Amino acid sequence: MTDNQQTTCTVIKDGSRIYRSSQGGLRPLLSWLADDPDLLKDSYVIDKVVGKASALLLAYGGVARVHGQTMSRTGADVLDAHGIEYSYDALVDHVLNKDRTDMCPMEKKVAAIDDPAQAYAALAALIMHH
Repeated sequence: MTDNQQTTCTVIKDGSRIYRSSQGGLRPLLSWLADDPDLLKDSYVIDKVVGKASALLLAYGGVARVHGQTMSRTGADVLDAHGIEYSYDALVDHVLNKDRTDMCPMEKKVAAIDDPAQAYAALAALIMHH
């Protein structure tokens, strides 16, 4: 990884194995889940933004703990519902789209979804095939 690529998501597994990504959005989580469904199990994940969509993916992956630099209230609610410990630097009402004019499209996609497996299927279909 070069110095100009900022890490957006880090997974710490068994206290020593570390996975990092500089990809934005949900891509790191979706890629890791697609490559190895157990990779996130019992891990500690530090992510730049944790909204409802990523919280559902984290629950699907079975993470133990999450830290979001920015976390939405709906993301926190999902983590609460699944008994996942979490912390954050900033709590916001909604995760916004890139130009900050509306709610993030991924958040809209999972607005009516509460099941992590259903969310994974919907988000993977949307993102991984583009």
